[in-house]
Amino acid sequence: MPDILHFDKGEALEKMMAVFWQRGFKATTTRQLANSAGLSESSLFNTFGNKQAIYERTLDLYTGGHAHLLKKMQQGDSPLASLRAYWETIAGFAADKSRTNGCMITNAAIMDAENSEIADFVKRSFRRQENAFKKTLDKAVDRGELKKGTDTRALAKFLLHSTQGIRVMSRLSPDTKTMKNIVDGVMSAVEKHKI
Repeated sequence: MPDILHFDKGEALEKMMAVFWQRGFKATTTRQLANSAGLSESSLFNTFGNKQAIYERTLDLYTGGHAHLLKKMQQGDSPLASLRAYWETIAGFAADKSRTNGCMITNAAIMDAENSEIADFVKRSFRRQENAFKKTLDKAVDRGELKKGTDTRALAKFLLHSTQGIRVMSRLSPDTKTMKNIVDGVMSAVEKHKI
């Protein structure tokens, strides 16, 4: 086992994230986490804290990647084109048969929501995602891509729920045609509000 001062914390977190992503919070043991990171359990606790703290740090790490996609969506010149690009990226991940673990946040919502701290984390993550959708939709209204008076909050909630749906479906039937149909359906619902 490496000395506590001589290992890459980021790399260790990524390895532990992979374990949590595959097994979930409850089914993962601290021994499995320590082994994945190449640490003793005492070094694990001294560096990262208890299992709950480690899990929350790996959820933070996971959501960082998704936050990048949401930021990119909000920065495009055409909000509706950016929204479609976001959905096509998500659908691409969902149709990738090598990504059999689904979405880590969705998994946490399904498997670990009875833990109030994890449930709070998931709710905050969903709220950030909904707000990013709303900002993009508001921008679409401001730029004349959607009608004035469009209920962008209700549409953002619809997009959030649809995102979770595609992620759950990806675990059952991750084929490109199904995912493309979902994207087309979602965008059709949004485009009904076009001018």
